[in-house]
Amino acid sequence: MAPIRRRMLVVTAIGLAVLTFLLVYITRIRTPSPQPPGASAPLFQPLDPPPTAEAPREGARAPEFAAARFGGGTLRLADLREKGVVMNFFASWCTPCKVEAPALEAAYRKYQSRGIVFLGVDVQQDTWDDAADFLEAFGVTYPAVRDANGEIARKYQLIGLPTTYFIDRDGIVRAKVVGAFFGPDGINHLEGRIQLILP
Repeated sequence: MAPIRRRMLVVTAIGLAVLTFLLVYITRIRTPSPQPPGASAPLFQPLDPPPTAEAPREGARAPEFAAARFGGGTLRLADLREKGVVMNFFASWCTPCKVEAPALEAAYRKYQSRGIVFLGVDVQQDTWDDAADFLEAFGVTYPAVRDANGEIARKYQLIGLPTTYFIDRDGIVRAKVVGAFFGPDGINHLEGRIQLILP
């Protein structure tokens, strides 16, 4: 009797192990991934060190700044007054930034005739050349500036990439989104925020 009981216990244990494996496998296949295909990093990449103050809140005036523009010259946030501004912090090495780049460019082209301007802000941890390559690779046609000394990131208390601020025609922050826009839901989310700042 003992050998039969042992065999039954072994068979039962093997059966339970196979069943557990199948349940885990099926669950992983059916659960949608929070990342787009091919993404090897989360949809948000934290920056170090963390900010020491609070970021501008919705309803607050967006902090002013001036920065060197890719392609030459200087751009001030005040130059964009009377337009709705979608200000997106990015870096060339940021995987989520690459994921959302096509959606941002498409939205810019869709809304630019309606008084919306996009503004890319390349962070201090990047390089001029790498950022310029990023802008070219993704066909970015909206203005972009370089935050060479980290001043803009400090004023906006940047915690990671990408981060996007939606600023209305009067220079007031109407929304802030931390993380990438991707897929149909991401595009809907982006366009919903743009509606808040249409002039």
